[in-house]
Amino acid sequence: MLQSRMPELPIEILALPPLAMAAGVDLYLTLLLLGAAPTIGLWDTPLPGALGDLDPPGVLIMLGAFYLLEFGAERFSLTALVWNAFHAIIRPVSGALLALLLLDGQPTAVVAAGCLVGGVLASTAHAVRSGGAVLRWLDADRPPSVLLLSLLEDVAVLGVVSWTLDAPRVAAVGAAVVLLAAVPFAPSHARAFGYAIVLFVRRVFVSFGLRRWRGAEEMPSWVPDAFSAEVEQPSGGAMRGAPVGARRLPGVSRFAAGWLVMNEERPYFVYRSGRSVKKVDLSDPGLGGVRDADYFRRVDLRDPSAGGYVLFDRGGPSAQSLASEFPEPNG
Repeated sequence: MLQSRMPELPIEILALPPLAMAAGVDLYLTLLLLGAAPTIGLWDTPLPGALGDLDPPGVLIMLGAFYLLEFGAERFSLTALVWNAFHAIIRPVSGALLALLLLDGQPTAVVAAGCLVGGVLASTAHAVRSGGAVLRWLDADRPPSVLLLSLLEDVAVLGVVSWTLDAPRVAAVGAAVVLLAAVPFAPSHARAFGYAIVLFVRRVFVSFGLRRWRGAEEMPSWVPDAFSAEVEQPSGGAMRGAPVGARRLPGVSRFAAGWLVMNEERPYFVYRSGRSVKKVDLSDPGLGGVRDADYFRRVDLRDPSAGGYVLFDRGGPSAQSLASEFPEPNG
């Protein structure tokens, strides 16, 4: 009786997903641990591929310096956002370079595919992790300790790197499980991270072009089109709107980017979901309060149990304008 056996993947390929994801969460700590592993006894055989090239003292000192710099930058929300926005470019490149070191000596096609996978996984992990930090900061009046969360992330990265070096096959399975578990919330976290960057950029350039309510002709065509299909158009005030981000609105539990549109004196959140365009009537629950921060204006909805809110950039409608635009909730 013939028995067929599936070929076992090389350790270098199995180690790529968990290491790329760890690099997306904390790049410099991951590289520092890999470079120092032979010296501190975490790994008593040569590292896979060309990862041993990370062990020169000069490289380790540089990685340690960048780790401390990142640790300090993330103590404050604004510097953390700037740092993570800059690393949105660095992370995929670093993930690809990590794969290049790890897969040294493998066939060219394997190296090319590995670089692509490493870059995508590192970039995705960075966006999800950074978006989660943004949402924790936005959702809570008193966000959890940034220091504690950073230390927990460092412990997780240390565990992943050690696990990968000791048992790459098990670590690869663990990485697959984490990816599947992240599917439901990863897009929302990535959108929150991207929108936070947009808010910061608009804040920097607000003096070059103040943004208030925009007319229908200044909106993307899909926004006014969301209202054109209505059978009966009331005859009231002109449509106006502003780009916003939204969280925990009725029917929109996760973070979404779209437009806040005042149409016939009723506020709507209009956004794209796949290939369709949806709108949410915000007349009920109505406005609960307006809060200004360094680079955004947050409009809380009246229903405190849902915790929903809408984010404007600081060049958007003023707090007084928003308070006057939102009608009293129905009932």
